[in-house]
Amino acid sequence: MAAKTLRSLLAQPSSFRTGTASDPKAHHHLQSLSISQSISTVRSALSHWDPRSSDSLSPSFLQATSHLHSHLLCLSASHASHHHHHNSTSELVTIHALLESAMQHLKESLKYHLFHISSSLDSHSDNITAARSIAQTMLSTGYGDECVSTYQSMRRSTLKSQMVHLRFDQSAHQPKFIRKLRWEALNDQIKSWRDIAPVVVQSLCSDEHRLCHQIFAASPESVPDLIFSTITCDVALSFLTFPETVSVHLKPSPEKLFRLLDMYVALSDLLPDIEIIFGSESASSVRSQVISSLGKLSKAIKAVISEFELAIQKDPLNSSGVPGGAIHPLTRYVMNYLAYLSDFEHSLHEILVDLPPNCNSSFFDLTNLQDESILSVTIAWILFVLLCKIDSKAETYSDVALSYLFLSNNLQYIIGKVESCHLKKILGDEWVNEHNLKARRFVEGHVRSGWAHMSEMLSVENENGDVERLRMFQLAFDRAMEERKDWVIADVAMRDEVRLMVEAMLVPVYRRWYRSHKDFVAVRFSPEDVKKKVERFYEDSNLISGYGSSENIPIGFMFHID
Repeated sequence: MAAKTLRSLLAQPSSFRTGTASDPKAHHHLQSLSISQSISTVRSALSHWDPRSSDSLSPSFLQATSHLHSHLLCLSASHASHHHHHNSTSELVTIHALLESAMQHLKESLKYHLFHISSSLDSHSDNITAARSIAQTMLSTGYGDECVSTYQSMRRSTLKSQMVHLRFDQSAHQPKFIRKLRWEALNDQIKSWRDIAPVVVQSLCSDEHRLCHQIFAASPESVPDLIFSTITCDVALSFLTFPETVSVHLKPSPEKLFRLLDMYVALSDLLPDIEIIFGSESASSVRSQVISSLGKLSKAIKAVISEFELAIQKDPLNSSGVPGGAIHPLTRYVMNYLAYLSDFEHSLHEILVDLPPNCNSSFFDLTNLQDESILSVTIAWILFVLLCKIDSKAETYSDVALSYLFLSNNLQYIIGKVESCHLKKILGDEWVNEHNLKARRFVEGHVRSGWAHMSEMLSVENENGDVERLRMFQLAFDRAMEERKDWVIADVAMRDEVRLMVEAMLVPVYRRWYRSHKDFVAVRFSPEDVKKKVERFYEDSNLISGYGSSENIPIGFMFHID
C-alpha cells in the first residue's frame, strides 16, 4: 500500500520544487536560455563528470537539466496533438537520450554521496547538500522512481550493515529458534537486545528519519515519511518484535523475571521516541508492535510473579529449619529477589494494575500498608507467604528457644532487607514497625524459654537444698553454654540485645542469692563471673556466623528451574 501511494506521488513531478522553480530570477534565466545552450551545458557537464565531486552539480547544469525536461514536456504535448514534424521528433529523441544520460550520472553521484554520509549527519555536510540537490533535480524531472529506489537501496543496505555491526541477527530472533534455545543463550540474547535498543531507536532510526527529511526537504511531507517507512519499518519491526516473541514462547519461572522487566523498561523508555520517529501513518505498524510487545511482556511478567509465589508455597527444599536457627536460604533468596524486584517499582505499578491479588488467608492484614496499591499488596502477600513458611519450619525444632531464635533471625533479616531498599517505600513505615514488634516478641520468647528456668532455680525461697539448687544452676548454665555454642544470632544489634536481656534475667537474681548464701555454701563463681561468661558466650564467633554467607544466591538456585 505504501509503495503504491509513493509511486503515485512520484508520478507528479510538478509537486516537487527545484532550486530554480522557487527562485524567480533563476526561473527568468531558465526561460531566456535557448534549448541549444541547455543541451550544450548538459553535454559539457557530463563529459567532465566526477561522481565524487559536488562541483559536477553546478547550478547551471541543474538549471539546464530542468530546462530540457520542460522542453521535453512541451515537445511531447505537441506530438500528442499531432502538431509535429521530423525536426521536432529528432529533437525529442536527442533531449530524451541526454536526460537519460544525465539521470544515470546523477544516480551514480547520489550513490557516492549517500555512501559517504557520516553517522554524525551534519545537515551542512557537502555530501548531504549534494544528495539533496540530486534528489530535488531527479524528482522534479520525472525520475522520482529511480531516485527513490536508489536512495532506499543504499540506505536500507547501510541500516542492515549497522544492525549487523550491533550484532543483531534477525534470523536468530525467529520463534522457531527462540523456542529451541537454552535459557543461558536466550538470557545473553535478551541482555544484548536491551543494550542495543536505545542505539537502534534513538540513533539509527532517528538519524535515518532526519536524513530522509533533509534529503527530500523540497517534497511534500508524506514523501519522506513514506520513503523512511519503506527503509526502516521491516528492520524496526523485526527488532521490536523480539520481546513479544520471547514473552510468548518463554516458560514462566522466577529467574526469568528480571530479563522480562529489562525489556519492558527498555521499550517503555523508548516509546516516546518511537511515537515521534515512527509517527506517520505509513509507520503505524511499528507503533502498534511496540504496544503489542509491552502487552505481551506485561502478561508474561504477571505469570512469573504468580509462579514465584507458588514456588515459595511449594518450597521444594527440605522443609525443616537450618542448624543453629540461622537465616534460611529460602529467606535470603526471596528477600534478595524482592529487593531487586523493587528497583522496577515504577514499571510494576503499570504492569500489575489489573492483577487480582491472590490473598486467600484470613490472617493476611492490609491495614498496615502505606497504601493499598496492587504492588504494595502483591509484595506484602509474598512476604506473608514467606513468613508462614518460616513459621512452619520453626515448628520442626525440638528446642523452643532455638525455634524462637530461628524466627527472630529470619524476621530480622527480612526487616533489614526491606529497610535497605525500595521495599520500605512500597510497604511503608507501619509495616516495618509492626514486624519489628513481632521480631522483638520472638527475641523475648527466645530469652524467656532459654534462660528463665535457670533464674527460677535461684529465686525459689527455700532454706533447704541450697547446695543442690546451686549445683543444678551451675549444671544448667554450663549445659546451655555447651549445647548452644553453635546457635546463630545473625544480627549484631540483636545479639547485643539478647545478651543484655540474659544478663538482666540471670545476674541480679544470682547476685541476690550469692549475697545470701556465699558465707554458707562453697560458690564456684561470683556474679561478675556469671556476667563475664554470658558476655563471652555472646561474643563467640559462632553466634554471628551465617550472616554473610550466601548473601547473593543466584536467581534460579532455589527453585531448580530449567
